[in-house]
Amino acid sequence: MTPERPVNPFFVEPFVSPMEPLNPIEHDHDHLYVDVDSSEAQFREFQRQMGDLTSVINRGRIVLATGHTGCGKSALLNRCAAWVIAGLKEQGKDAKVVDASLTFAVSEPTGMVERITTVSDRLFDLMRRENLIQSTAIEEFRQDRREYVRVFDNLSFFLPENNVLILMLPSPEDLWREVVKYASLVRGRVLLMMESSRLDHEAVQQINVGVERHTKPIVLEVGPLKDGDVKRFVDARLNRQGIPGRFPRMSDETVVSVGSRMATVAQLQRSMHSTYEFRMRQADYGDDAWVTMEDILADSERSSVDGSGAL
Repeated sequence: MTPERPVNPFFVEPFVSPMEPLNPIEHDHDHLYVDVDSSEAQFREFQRQMGDLTSVINRGRIVLATGHTGCGKSALLNRCAAWVIAGLKEQGKDAKVVDASLTFAVSEPTGMVERITTVSDRLFDLMRRENLIQSTAIEEFRQDRREYVRVFDNLSFFLPENNVLILMLPSPEDLWREVVKYASLVRGRVLLMMESSRLDHEAVQQINVGVERHTKPIVLEVGPLKDGDVKRFVDARLNRQGIPGRFPRMSDETVVSVGSRMATVAQLQRSMHSTYEFRMRQADYGDDAWVTMEDILADSERSSVDGSGAL
């Protein structure tokens, strides 16, 4: 009988990088979500505020995820989008995600108007690629692509009748007025999603005041790891059903020690994945072996020397 191959339980199919956010929109990732850093409560709050999704169809909605870097904002938004897609499918609507979040990957405009204009211009190409522009509206959209007020005002008319647009926007960073502007622009059959690691509670309050006459955003706040989060995450990964291979376990004492060193779920994922990759090079890598704090510290020291590891 062929022995099971060694595997890393913190590897997420089909990604290459261990740090890519979970994406149940495109992959079978629903079962990989773990209730850490308030993410489950925030997801339930999103569901509560969205209700039967009528508001998305009739008025359009905007969602803002806030929290420090590495707290799971992107994965949470992906989960929310997947839930909306499934819910609208039951109502006979075809919701599609268009990702404009990397619009400023090369160079980032600083002014709000320039930023939104750049997104509007890029949106024409992204939507045309996904066949999300009615043939009769293509020329009008093309001509108006840099007139962002006209574009957003007419998005629901540009869309094919049965489609709903879920638009992932670039991070507004600390530009709270940009969130307010998008809230004033959103229309029916459009769901806008964005995230920021810089908008604090005071900025959110300013947003809420600024949108009083517009569509109020659903604000989802995730934070650092709390007591019990590290054990919950590690247990979920090590006890997953159907992992096709062998891998060492971790004692409760080791998990507690790890928890004292981690602030965010991204740090935890990076450390655990890197440590198991490091440990996999050793001979005793099997179900009856253990990953210890010494292994984690050794991998951390290695990474600090060659820049390839976890912490």
